[in-house]
Amino acid sequence: DRQTPWYVKLILSVGLLYILVPIDIFADTIPLFGWLDDLAIASFIIAVALRLVPKEVMARVKRKVFGVK
Repeated sequence: DRQTPWYVKLILSVGLLYILVPIDIFADTIPLFGWLDDLAIASFIIAVALRLVPKEVMARVKRKVFGVK
């Protein structure tokens, strides 16, 4: 969305890319530790989205996703 600042889009994109790319700080083959970095990044992405994405944009997306008019 054009109302969302570029730096917010960049932070969210890099975070999602980190989760999707198979190279991690801790290997996923190590039980528990392999998932902790993904969980931390996912939590960070959610926090950034909730705080930095403009409220109007979030409201519009919620209406679109949940079908509320």
